[in-house]
Amino acid sequence: MRKEIITRENKNIRPLGRILYYDGICYLGYSASEIGFFYNGDRIAADIVTDDWRKEEGREGWAGVFIGEDKEPFRRFPLKEEEKEYEIFDRAAYAAAKGVTKDSLPKELAIRIVKYSEVAFGAMGIRYLLVEDGAELRPLPEKKRKLEFIGDSITCGYGIEGVWNVDVFNTPQENPFKNYALRTARALDADYQLVSWSGIGLITDWIPPERDTPDETVLIPQLYPYTAYTVSERLGIKPEEWEPSRFLPDLVIIHLGTNDDSYTRQNAAREAVFLKAYRRLYQKVRENYGDVEIVCCLGIMVRTLCPVIAGMVEELRAAGDVHIHYLEFEGQRKEDGIAADWHPSEITHRKAAEKLTEFCRGLLGE
Repeated sequence: MRKEIITRENKNIRPLGRILYYDGICYLGYSASEIGFFYNGDRIAADIVTDDWRKEEGREGWAGVFIGEDKEPFRRFPLKEEEKEYEIFDRAAYAAAKGVTKDSLPKELAIRIVKYSEVAFGAMGIRYLLVEDGAELRPLPEKKRKLEFIGDSITCGYGIEGVWNVDVFNTPQENPFKNYALRTARALDADYQLVSWSGIGLITDWIPPERDTPDETVLIPQLYPYTAYTVSERLGIKPEEWEPSRFLPDLVIIHLGTNDDSYTRQNAAREAVFLKAYRRLYQKVRENYGDVEIVCCLGIMVRTLCPVIAGMVEELRAAGDVHIHYLEFEGQRKEDGIAADWHPSEITHRKAAEKLTEFCRGLLGE
């Protein structure tokens, strides 16, 4: 077996998402970030490092492995050790799981190693792949389109595999591959990157009703300009500024306001502060990507900021920006199920994805 180091210059492996390379390690930060490649060997392992969140049950990082075009992962596992070599793929085991013979599988298979849990908790850094001698890797191809999603817990897939009034937040029940964002990306045959963090907002994190001051611990304007701001903080290094040319999207979907709503509470002065921050984020997206189509969404969990965002988009369009749009999701319904901590269920995510996909198809001229 030989070690394949994953550097930015390694052309055998295709990264997806805002990935930080530091000290010989490839850090998958945000939800659903990944590395992918075609592989013609029988076995492969990955040496993965994590941090102290591994010691807290329900806050550890989670990884997964997808093979070929499978919609469900071949492996999904918690990162319980500070560093460990994890078996990623075994041809015989995979064939048995699929109910076929080993020899009936294609010689070369697509393998994707992905981050299931969100960046706020357990880190996931890949030090190297352990590859069979003589086996080859080559990068996965790019999809026909690219989508960037900027959001909060809904975009992370928070609690999507949990049940309201039964479960509380934990990383084992996060699943971005079932959320509205990745469902939309798959429907549009698009690559994607997520910049999302549970409880986050533009001017405040979520606060309880009894609190009347904003919580500015971690905000989207703090994260968005950087590759992996909080990962860098935990590593004790200067945050790397994100280079937009590394991922030029056809569409940017902003799904923010759910947590700001916990503070704005239909107070006009607070809404004005929220709008100012939203406009700054909009300007940053324009600075990064020029006339990219921007879709501003809200409505699944809260609705009081919907007219505020809709009004901002209308003003920007009236001022000449015809590449910004507003899309209001339907509120979640109890009959569709409610996930952990009153978050949207898989059914609600599916409905939102269907609406967003149809809207995006129109913008893309399909």
